Amino acid sequence: MGERKVTNKYYPPDFDPLIIPKRENWRAPGKQIKIRFMLPMSIQCQTCGEYMYRGKKFNARKEDMYGPDSDYLGIRKYRFYIRCVSCCAEVCMRTDPKNSDYVVERGASRNFEPWKQESELNKKIQELRAEKDEADTMTNLESRTKESKREMEVLDALQEIQDMNNRSAKVDTAAILEERARREQEAADKAIKDELEKVQDQFKGRVKRLESGSSDSEARRKRRAANSIFAKTKHKAEGSMEAGGVKETNEKTDTSPFVVPKVAVVKAKKKKKKKKRKAEERKSEKKKKKTKRNDSKGEDLPSGLGLVAAYGSSDSQ
Repeated sequence: MGERKVTNKYYPPDFDPLIIPKRENWRAPGKQIKIRFMLPMSIQCQTCGEYMYRGKKFNARKEDMYGPDSDYLGIRKYRFYIRCVSCCAEVCMRTDPKNSDYVVERGASRNFEPWKQESELNKKIQELRAEKDEADTMTNLESRTKESKREMEVLDALQEIQDMNNRSAKVDTAAILEERARREQEAADKAIKDELEKVQDQFKGRVKRLESGSSDSEARRKRRAANSIFAKTKHKAEGSMEAGGVKETNEKTDTSPFVVPKVAVVKAKKKKKKKKRKAEERKSEKKKKKTKRNDSKGEDLPSGLGLVAAYGSSDSQ
């Protein structure tokens, strides 16, 4: 496949490059080339009145201008030829480097453009002002003074901006963040300290201080023991025993709240025995029901089967 796409060409032994005709210079006077052209402004055909708007594309002919008015400050001017889309009349226009614009020479007229008129008016005003300044020496001096003053103001503003930029360039962002964090921490600590002082001032007169060497732990322990549920249960049991005529034992009872009273143990044992008795009763009832069911099944069997069952039972005996 590579030999089909070679880039070199075959030159015969008797090849003479002088025989090849030279290409014509299209930049020569009167020579034109075909290009794709887009309208830079809106125009109206003078032959049929058709409007052609800015941005419309044409196949145009381009040529260089020659003569005294062929360039501006060394910038060459060009001329373009297009045809109307409706009547095919020829329209000619050229470039205008002085005003950075285009000029319609013949075949069409340029539509009104208010921004262009405003720019032309401003340009005329500037020209008239320049002519007046040149004619009047005092006016020229005043305008120069105003211009120098304006330049000084611009330079001062520029110097101020440069100073601001230099100051901001020397700023250390990390140091600023650390300083801000430190200040926030100090403010938080101060707020907590103030809050604690307020609380201490409020409860200063209400706090009961203990004398040196005194302790109320024993009284507190006895009070908790008296109010515990075990002590209350003991008092109830003693009251019930006195009401039922139960004799008190001579054994010492521990008043500690962590020791279960004897009456509570007796009640728990009775409850356990009662549950056991009920379970036994339920078992016996189940056995009775089962025996009754078996007896009823034996009565329902036919006579022959009953004999067989009885014979089988006698043999097994």
